[in-house]
Amino acid sequence: MTQSNCYLMEDNGSVLIIDPNDHERILKIIREHQWNIDYILLTHEHCDHIQGLNGVRRGYPEALVIATAVCSENLGNRIKNMSGMMGTYLHFKYGGDKKYVYSSILCNPANLTFDQEYEFHWKGHMIQMELVPGHTMGSCCIRMDETILFSGDYLIMGEEDITRLPGGNEEAYETYAKPWIEALEDGIHIYPGHGTDYILKKEKR
Repeated sequence: MTQSNCYLMEDNGSVLIIDPNDHERILKIIREHQWNIDYILLTHEHCDHIQGLNGVRRGYPEALVIATAVCSENLGNRIKNMSGMMGTYLHFKYGGDKKYVYSSILCNPANLTFDQEYEFHWKGHMIQMELVPGHTMGSCCIRMDETILFSGDYLIMGEEDITRLPGGNEEAYETYAKPWIEALEDGIHIYPGHGTDYILKKEKR
């Protein structure tokens, strides 16, 4: 319903997932290929990006979930993770008489949390997670090998960055997120939380 993006990266049978949104589709792909999940990374706590987290964890309990401390703290809060209001939000977003039924989502905290930055190597790739508060106070962006950026709900093509949803903070966005985004170098490959991927260029900024 929310058309959010989930990313799976596979290397020699090992998988890293970013923002698990549909656990049935994710597990079907993993099991068909006989892969194993090493890590689950979260860009932020909103329910459309964590909807499949519980299901994936049940299927692969050894997978390590990594998120900012604030994101982790809000995973089990239906107000802060937005699942308690998502049906109403979708109704007003899309209009019409259709009623959107969206179940509350309560997830356990992440296995590993960080306050500002966290870096690790996975299959020869450098993964860098950095707190970028604004959309939510627990939002982070994830770099892979300096050339790829998983931006969560920032840098969505054709849309302004949003701070009005639960956890959002306009002051934090102007102070931290906006300068961080403006400092990104041209040529980096953006994979956002919604919509299509693209190469960041001056005209797209």
